[in-house]
Amino acid sequence: MKQLDPKMLRNAFGSYMTGVTVITAVSKDGTPVGFTANSFTSVSLDPPLLLVCPAKSLSTFDVFANCESFVVNILSEDQQTVSNIFASSKEDRFSQIEWHKDEQGNPVIDGALTHFSCKTERNLDAGDHNLLVGEVLNFSNREGHGLGYASGGYFSLALEREAADISTQEKHVCVGVIIEHNGKVIINKSEGKAVLPNTTTDDNTNAVSAIKQFLTDNGIDAQLGAVFSIYENTKTNTNYIFYRAIANSPETKELGEYVAIDDIEKQDFATSAMNSMMTRYAAESENGLYGVYVGQEEQGRVH
Repeated sequence: MKQLDPKMLRNAFGSYMTGVTVITAVSKDGTPVGFTANSFTSVSLDPPLLLVCPAKSLSTFDVFANCESFVVNILSEDQQTVSNIFASSKEDRFSQIEWHKDEQGNPVIDGALTHFSCKTERNLDAGDHNLLVGEVLNFSNREGHGLGYASGGYFSLALEREAADISTQEKHVCVGVIIEHNGKVIINKSEGKAVLPNTTTDDNTNAVSAIKQFLTDNGIDAQLGAVFSIYENTKTNTNYIFYRAIANSPETKELGEYVAIDDIEKQDFATSAMNSMMTRYAAESENGLYGVYVGQEEQGRVH
């Protein structure tokens, strides 16, 4: 049997876009426990079943391997902090969030887009994880967008749609891309100023199609990620959309040269907006938690 590279396999699995959930339960002594997971799926409507996959490496794995009930909390797009708490925090996670108990005594996270209260239908061994199948006893759901995850980063469906709307409603939108490979990004120099690879939409292309074609035309093998910045230059009435991308090789072709993220602050960018955007990119790259800037060239908000 062919030996698969675990890191490459993990990256391949990670290319599938998912929502983000926090799975919660209580231990035998009544202590609330939980972990962040995107390994969640609906299974059946009749009976109402769903599936989650707790890893055996979890410090609380024994709780989920033996629980009689649990809750799946589907996070909303503004709950990235909650996801991070349950993915990495070693402190009392539940003291850092607002929550309440369901009828079985399991934690339901306040503000979650949806929650499913389940009783355990079966719990099966599956390699380095378990398959935890639950029968839905009760649930809640509200209007909104869920927090998305793909290729190692979060994304907002609402903001992705906003970028798409801009690129289809406005003509000749400037679409740029921050291409990263091994801690470096491609930067070009134009008249002594640093610029990012970019193109312009035409009457027949939206932002995603335009930047994907741009990468293909320039021979760059890269995975296009989430939108990173959406802003308008009110002086020129020009709309800008920048995406993140991960290159699969160090080849830059004619797009510029790779510059270490740590050296971004030394670059003299062509505009103050691009300088501000790349300063934020360098800061957010330290922990891999990326926001999305929406606004005008000089004033806006990072979501």
